[in-house]
Amino acid sequence: MNKKADRTDSSLSETMSARIEIQELGDPARERKITDAILALDGVIEAKIENEAVHVSYDPLSTTEKKIEQAVRSTGNTVKAAATDTETAHPDLPNAANMEQVPVERAHHDEHS
Repeated sequence: MNKKADRTDSSLSETMSARIEIQELGDPARERKITDAILALDGVIEAKIENEAVHVSYDPLSTTEKKIEQAVRSTGNTVKAAATDTETAHPDLPNAANMEQVPVERAHHDEHS
């Protein structure tokens, strides 16, 4: 029995997103076997195959990219490449562009005062 991540209690974690490139995708039976193996992991929210890669959303407190890669390998497939990132920024935090611009503007104004 797998316990899926509870997306309503996201105060302590962020959803992570992994993109895993796999050799020889295209066979629907093989793709189904891969997504089924990934979805069987605790903490995996979604797994879909698009643009010659598996895209996985998961709770990093419940699973890791390495476990997802192991699930892919357990199906007899080879991982070509993998990348991980957070899916969305916390809504209460300013975006990175604003955080970088504000100190620069203040420093610029202070120099000429």
